[in-house]
Amino acid sequence: MKKCLLAIFAFTVTTGLFAQKTIVLPDLQQPHQIVVDGNDLYIFDEADYSLHVYTISPLALKWKFGRKGDGPQDFKYLPFVYVQPKSLACTDFTKIIWFSKRGEVLKVKEFSDLKDFDLNSEMLLIPFQENFLRITADHGQHKRHVFLLDSKFNTLKELAEGPFIWEAGAPVHYRTDTLCSQGLVFISDTQKGFHISIFDDKGNLLRTIDKNQDVEQVPDRPLLHQYCVSDKKIYATTYSKKDNKTEMIVLDLDGRILKRLYLPLTSLRPQRGVLRYDLYTVGRAKLYELVQNKETRKWELVITDLKSAKP
Repeated sequence: MKKCLLAIFAFTVTTGLFAQKTIVLPDLQQPHQIVVDGNDLYIFDEADYSLHVYTISPLALKWKFGRKGDGPQDFKYLPFVYVQPKSLACTDFTKIIWFSKRGEVLKVKEFSDLKDFDLNSEMLLIPFQENFLRITADHGQHKRHVFLLDSKFNTLKELAEGPFIWEAGAPVHYRTDTLCSQGLVFISDTQKGFHISIFDDKGNLLRTIDKNQDVEQVPDRPLLHQYCVSDKKIYATTYSKKDNKTEMIVLDLDGRILKRLYLPLTSLRPQRGVLRYDLYTVGRAKLYELVQNKETRKWELVITDLKSAKP
């Protein structure tokens, strides 16, 4: 896999509210996940299940690898990437594939190798420190479970149980979203409102952030929409809007509200579904969004400087 340079087109807009840069990414077809790690940007493309790896500054395509298929090193279902210090762990509900940062396959773990693997239960394995998180979705009971596993895939304890509404056309507003960041596990449960539980690497509950009294209730919507963790801060969006802009609440890891921002989050996807996420993330106090230009149909990376954004 040789290194590629990306032909990009960029422009910067500065307003009284924030500084924003837009960069055209001509090689993307149908992005479904965006991850930022330092100066690296990772985007999975649902069109062919390829992972695009970019440098952010200056923006250039470094690698593109991964593919859809039934082979032992292919992705059969929708894949997700989890960035590790020395590797990229990608899981597609049937296996987890570890790639080097250059795209070479390091090892593969088939989920069917697990002694209690259940074909009727969707499962994700997320590397976490020396252990793993196992997220299962029970279609019959409409429940999602999060377990902490050791390095040999033995279950240590259950961390959470929450709703899983999956049928086509069913309401998908209640979610149990799990993140790993900075040696901690974050699990939200929107059925309980603006509710995020934080665990250490042993699975011990450190604290629960409950901001139900601090968030405006929008009819027929939960209090928490989506969140990400970066630089010891939680960046959470809600369904509250002001001047057609979406509220983003910035909290520290103890749950103290540091700032409320209202941003023109054009990456939001109202019909994203329970296993999908809106195409934005935060890194180094910058908001990164993937937005499809309505005229050109090209995908664009929109970078907003949150330090310059006014409440």
